[in-house]
Amino acid sequence: MDYMFELYEQVKDDMKFFIASDVRAKILISLRSGSKNLADLRKEIHLSSSTILHGMNQLEQKNFIFRESGNYSLSQTGEVVANKLIDVMRSFYSLNLCEGLFLNHDISCIPPELFKDIGCLEKSFIVKSTSTNIMRPQEVLSEFQSKSKNFKQLTSVYNPSSIQIFLETLEKDGNVQLIMTEGIIDKLIENAGKDKLEKWINDGQLQLMKIDEDVKISLTTGDNFIALGLFSADGAYDLNISLISHGEEAISWGNRLFDHYFQQATQVKMDALEIHDEILA
Repeated sequence: MDYMFELYEQVKDDMKFFIASDVRAKILISLRSGSKNLADLRKEIHLSSSTILHGMNQLEQKNFIFRESGNYSLSQTGEVVANKLIDVMRSFYSLNLCEGLFLNHDISCIPPELFKDIGCLEKSFIVKSTSTNIMRPQEVLSEFQSKSKNFKQLTSVYNPSSIQIFLETLEKDGNVQLIMTEGIIDKLIENAGKDKLEKWINDGQLQLMKIDEDVKISLTTGDNFIALGLFSADGAYDLNISLISHGEEAISWGNRLFDHYFQQATQVKMDALEIHDEILA
């Protein structure tokens, strides 16, 4: 930990250089899309020429930008700094957006490497239950599911409406990948029957995986969306709030989260299905 404090002392002035100036930050963001002259910058960031030139001089002294034939461009170092600045902006925006979902919820199920890319969720929205519609999160999820033909789901929560949609998707020759705890798999067998599940697995439409740990998350991804729900800090699944996004980066983020648990899961074999079916009988 001492090293991190030492590192902070080394770079704090560099961080303040950007945080303390809207002008310098906006210039870097603007030039990230390509070289521009003063008139272009003035039009894009809506600041006076004198204000922009002052910021330009400071950035030139740091070797973050250079001027050539009246146009300003990012240096190689400036490109790195601009990309990092935008990444931090997106991360803070996503954290503010998702505060209601993350706060007082168990977030240990999301690996650190995915939290580093939390900015991917910037094009998401939070759906909450209301006093007149406590099922609103599920209704919005069902609306997105109705427009998809392929699904992935990671869950330790039994959701009858989602299971029904997955079964209907398989009946229509869609594709479904499921990672579930043993108890939820038993409920799936109870609803669909062993014979149908065997057929879909053999036909390559269904991939059924079992996760041993009690995963504190419910993640669904489709052709054009992801939906994320979490458990409250007290250990109960929170039905009253979920995150949904149709952004490409968010969908990719959700698929990476699914793949993280897929690597830990084991494929359900035919004999396993028979054992579960006997237990239910």
